[in-house]
Amino acid sequence: MNSESLKRLRSWFIKNAVALPWRHADLDACRDPYAVWISETMLQQTQVSTVRDYFIRWMKRFPNIETLAKADEAEVFKYWQGLGYYSRARNILKTAKIVSGMTSPCGMPETRKELEALPGIGAYTAGAILSLAYHKREAILDGNLVRIFSRLYELDFLPTDKISEKKCTLDPMVRGLKSAAEIYWNFAREVADSPKAYMHNEALMELGRTVCKSKNPLCEECPLAKECKAFADGRTAEFPPTKKRTEKSWHGTVLVVESADEKILAVNGGQKFLDGQLALPHFESARGAAVGLPAKAEEYINADEIESMDYRGAFRHSITVHKIECDILYIKLKSKAKPPFVWIEKAKAFETFANSFSLKALKKAIGSV
Repeated sequence: MNSESLKRLRSWFIKNAVALPWRHADLDACRDPYAVWISETMLQQTQVSTVRDYFIRWMKRFPNIETLAKADEAEVFKYWQGLGYYSRARNILKTAKIVSGMTSPCGMPETRKELEALPGIGAYTAGAILSLAYHKREAILDGNLVRIFSRLYELDFLPTDKISEKKCTLDPMVRGLKSAAEIYWNFAREVADSPKAYMHNEALMELGRTVCKSKNPLCEECPLAKECKAFADGRTAEFPPTKKRTEKSWHGTVLVVESADEKILAVNGGQKFLDGQLALPHFESARGAAVGLPAKAEEYINADEIESMDYRGAFRHSITVHKIECDILYIKLKSKAKPPFVWIEKAKAFETFANSFSLKALKKAIGSV
């Protein structure tokens, strides 16, 4: 993009920037690096409309890194509940504990190398913090920018694709670059090579979200329409190329086990898609395997201690690429809660479990407490 294109982009952004709780009314103002970090992490794989309320609630409870660093994982998960990809929340807490022990006057490291060394902070998030908070000439590359660059230059590959060596040798636009990711990042660095890098980066993210959308883009309203090869050729719908998403089916059984003293059995994690969270016991099983006590369930309970066992139906759930269907067994024990497992007061179960997977099963098994 040339200087004229970037000027039009800035003008468009100043006129059309949407009010967001993590964005200053003064678009030239530096932002709190902590707020940038939290908002950009929440926005990964999540719509802006969803993140608004989560961000406001989070910042009220954890207004700064020091407050966050003192929290425990269970509480962090509670405030993250519904955003999915819980590894993000776990990494946020890990990073907060690391950063709270640093002596940076800004609260967060100020170099890409230092930021990318922290749990959960990759090239995109590091660039966003450095650009939006510190106004450094640092590039970012998210899904919005990928879509824009793909259409602007008719790039028929994604950053994760392998491209031929011949293309990198012959195409003057990408000559000398060694990977698809490097080609996209090169365009991002060109945009960021300016004192107004922070505005260019944010303007492109806004443009991708509101105008250069995946479906039905508003090309006539785009400040970059003059430069867009895909628009000129009437091929906007072809870019970027569709990434094949492989969905994985998973069927299992969830146990809702209640002790004689009204406590619910919990475990730390289970299948990989719950990533070590506090959850109801669950395991992979064939359909219909909930007839009788599954052998796998005896890893958690003794069959001789069962007072009653009921099938409480099934539910469907999605986590990343996993399409999950689970049968629910509600088991009441004659015995009281005892180690080595975690037991949660039944009255506090719905506020303790932070993942919607467990909450769905609880609701179907015991209703509301």
